[in-house]
Amino acid sequence: MRPACVLALVALAAWPLTARAEHANIDLRAIRIDPETGQDKDEAHAAADQEPPAGGRNPRPLFKVKVNEPLVLQFVFTNTYPHGEKKNVTVRYFVAPETKPGQQTLPDLRQKVVTQGRFVLDLKPKAKVGSRVAFRLKAPGYYLLRVETLNTDSDHEHFSAIDLQAE
Repeated sequence: MRPACVLALVALAAWPLTARAEHANIDLRAIRIDPETGQDKDEAHAAADQEPPAGGRNPRPLFKVKVNEPLVLQFVFTNTYPHGEKKNVTVRYFVAPETKPGQQTLPDLRQKVVTQGRFVLDLKPKAKVGSRVAFRLKAPGYYLLRVETLNTDSDHEHFSAIDLQAE
């Protein structure tokens, strides 16, 4: 087969992958804080993913922490939808216990949530929202740290997530 034909076939095969535009960048970090200095020590990082499929397409990082050590969740959400304002979008964040790392179903946020919050806003193109929240995990186990969009009037939602293992 000629190189030009091969190149054309590769371009046609890859075209559907580029046709679906992303609507959000989410820079999520779980940060260990030095209790003596208050400075950031080390961290885990996750970028935006999307649902469906449940749990997203990318594996979540696992960040091992100690029970009762000071931690911070930090995120910056950037709207990258270029075609106007998205109305009444919810950007929600939470830390909640989960059964195992990589769990596909979300934990019940009506019980045992470590911390949670939400912003409901109209997002203009390039709009940003973020937060930095201090917390501690009081018991050993696995926890899900997640930032997600809700109500975007789209066929998918965006999120970023990190599994925490408290020992």
